[in-house]
Amino acid sequence: MGASGAAWRVFPWDPAARPGEPFSPSYIHPNQGSGRFDVAGKLVVYLAETAIHAVAEKLQRFRGQKINRKDLIESGKTLALVEGHLGSIKLADLCDPQTLVKYDIRPDVLASRDITKTQAVAAALHKEGFGGLRWWSALSGDWHTIVVFQGEIEYGPPEPLTIGHEAVREASAALGIQSFALTRE
Repeated sequence: MGASGAAWRVFPWDPAARPGEPFSPSYIHPNQGSGRFDVAGKLVVYLAETAIHAVAEKLQRFRGQKINRKDLIESGKTLALVEGHLGSIKLADLCDPQTLVKYDIRPDVLASRDITKTQAVAAALHKEGFGGLRWWSALSGDWHTIVVFQGEIEYGPPEPLTIGHEAVREASAALGIQSFALTRE
């Protein structure tokens, strides 16, 4: 995990949105259930251990293409990067073989495209008292996803994403995305 239990997310941002409202850093869409590690009855947040990974998750659909500033807008709002501090949230580290053995979790189940299997793992870990889990990203084994299904996350100030933002440049390079800036707004 990042420094001091930090993790990152990218979201469409409205600076006027209050905490918990749509387009705020802490908003969690209530219609869940189709996410890889969703837990029934819980609002689950998917985060990344690094800013570059968080941006890459949003930009992955542009692999092999060019992007411009318009591709950094979602739901009419500019995408923003925000750091979240996890505090004392207890995470099951599913990158650790000892954790997998202790909780009888097979790696092939975690990598399955069948979400009933992966959601069952998340539900079992929640029942064991974990507030979330850590697992490698499907984008790269060098990147890790943090899934939080219980506990408070304290968010810092959002950073609007631009084509020139360092995390956008690095994520684009990692994914083979070309970018160009428009000269007119």
